Amino acid sequence: MIGCTLADRYEILERIGSGGMGYVYKAYDKRLDRIVALKVLKSEYNEDESFVRKFRRESLAAASISHPNIVSIYDVGSEILEGQTYYYIVMEYIDGKTLKEVINKEGPLPVKQALHFTLQIAEALKVAHSKHIVHRDIKSQNIMVTKDYRVKVTDFGIARIVGNSTVTMTDSVMGSVHYFSPEQAKGGKIDTRSDIYSLGIVLFEMLTGDVPFDGENPISVALMHIQNHMPLPSDINPNVDVAVDEIFKKMTMKDPKERIQKVEDLIQMLKDYLLNPRAQKKRVSAMKRGQTQPLSQTEILQAQNKATSNEKKVRRRNEGAREPARKKKKKSNSLAAVLGVLVAIALFVGLVYGGYKYLTRDSKEEIVLEDYTNQPLTKVQEELEELGLLYEISDQKDNNDLEPGTVLEQTPEKGSRLKKGDTVYLVVSKMASETTIPSVKGRSYDEARSLLEKAGLTIGSVNYEFDEEIPEKMVISTDPKEGTALKPGSSVTLIVSKGENDETVVVPDLKGNSVDLARKYLEEVGLKVGSIDEKEDGSVDVGEVVKQSYEEGTKVSKGTAVNLIIRKKDESTSNTGSGEDNKTRNFKLNVNIPDDDQSHTLTVQRKGNGGTETVLERTVDSGQTSNLKLKGKSGDVFEVYVDGNIVNSYVVGQ
Repeated sequence: MIGCTLADRYEILERIGSGGMGYVYKAYDKRLDRIVALKVLKSEYNEDESFVRKFRRESLAAASISHPNIVSIYDVGSEILEGQTYYYIVMEYIDGKTLKEVINKEGPLPVKQALHFTLQIAEALKVAHSKHIVHRDIKSQNIMVTKDYRVKVTDFGIARIVGNSTVTMTDSVMGSVHYFSPEQAKGGKIDTRSDIYSLGIVLFEMLTGDVPFDGENPISVALMHIQNHMPLPSDINPNVDVAVDEIFKKMTMKDPKERIQKVEDLIQMLKDYLLNPRAQKKRVSAMKRGQTQPLSQTEILQAQNKATSNEKKVRRRNEGAREPARKKKKKSNSLAAVLGVLVAIALFVGLVYGGYKYLTRDSKEEIVLEDYTNQPLTKVQEELEELGLLYEISDQKDNNDLEPGTVLEQTPEKGSRLKKGDTVYLVVSKMASETTIPSVKGRSYDEARSLLEKAGLTIGSVNYEFDEEIPEKMVISTDPKEGTALKPGSSVTLIVSKGENDETVVVPDLKGNSVDLARKYLEEVGLKVGSIDEKEDGSVDVGEVVKQSYEEGTKVSKGTAVNLIIRKKDESTSNTGSGEDNKTRNFKLNVNIPDDDQSHTLTVQRKGNGGTETVLERTVDSGQTSNLKLKGKSGDVFEVYVDGNIVNSYVVGQ
């Protein structure tokens, strides 16, 4: 297909990949002058009409998802070349590698980088899940990594198309089964929690360089997901701590009910760890130690109630029996002895545990200050923040023996007892007279603050803006810009993303349409007509749009006014009555076909002086928009029918 052009628009340049469903090509979009990725279905799927309908529907649903961490879908269509029908999806072209290729080349990724990638993928899933779209095929092969190390998830909605009747356990599925959730491997019901499990497997792969389960065939791997104990990343990579293990474990519980239930909860866990890894490690370690703690007061009362209940049952069973009084007394004494022992143990445990809590309650409220002298300022800042203490640089002194920014003195001194919120004053070795603003684009607020503080700068204020590329709550830029030289201690304004503006719409193509039609098309998407100017132009008829202030495909906010330039009326022929009214005019009509998984008959009739004639009749698929290019003389009436019902009409020249 190299060199072929689809839809008279997409020129195929080279093949860049392949998968179970089709081949991926790099292509040039002639209309919008950009490079795109074009996925073409394998010919074996073309004859399955049900599959093709699903393909269109799911692709269009996926196209409705817009997020910086999701590969955008621009177009869906079909083309007949040399008698062969090709179905294709036009997608955003990513100049980068798949996450699988990155892992194969670099091996296990640094823990923080792996978690940042996981966070970006989770943000993408959050948007899809909010629209009730489950990916179903999250794996490292379906995640692209750009040259600046941002991730983009691709193939949304495609896995849903491929049902069990279509896909068999072949090599094309082998890559996916390593990431299957247990319910997916069983062929059971799949929901958003299945995506969370698959993302957990991707996290494991990033941390260790390999997937947790592997086998000779897909069936054996699927059984492992159902039956085998899930290893922890730290079993293979000692750099992974207990808190990361805990996140992974909650993502990959075999029972979906025990798994993380919503991707929003996963996002919060990842952010909590990335903001304060040490605190999370301590929390998880304390939780694990707490598994051996004594019985709680509630558990003690439950044990007592259970014992009392058992005693009553024994008495009821023996009420009618004629046992000797000595045996009844012996049983009663035995039961009382057991209850006495239980109560004694419970009281002892309660006293010991309560005493321990009482003796240690005051010590936990105080923080014993350590010696921070001769340590880098950045390290000291992190440790003080983790303890909940504030800090202030009270002075800078010359010291040729130590690196600039090393702590020389501290107030209060080592051993002092402080409370959370207290301030520690630091004297540091003199830092450079100027410092440069580092790049913090794409970083979280806390990461940006850490980088700026390392450079000897502070955050003065935070401004929020919409951004189509930078995820919500991530830094877009700084003011002044990165690379600017400032004095140490200067403040910098952070520009933080509010995410993509949900109120944006795509500008339609208005060229060649009358002002009335242009206004109609704009109003359909929530836009309006702005100023209307005229110019001489022979490419369209008089009164039709020559140029628009926003090109087709541009994203703008709802309510934006689109200015139009229309063809100027030729004054020299306006009053001559010379054949202007009989001139053939070109125009466009847009028709929305019902989205009901059914094929429909589209008919266009022209009514004029010569009577009525059918100028177009064809079968169209559901859910698509047909752009009809028609021509007629002034006064001709064009009527558009779908399945015999009129849906649009147009009078040429009015």
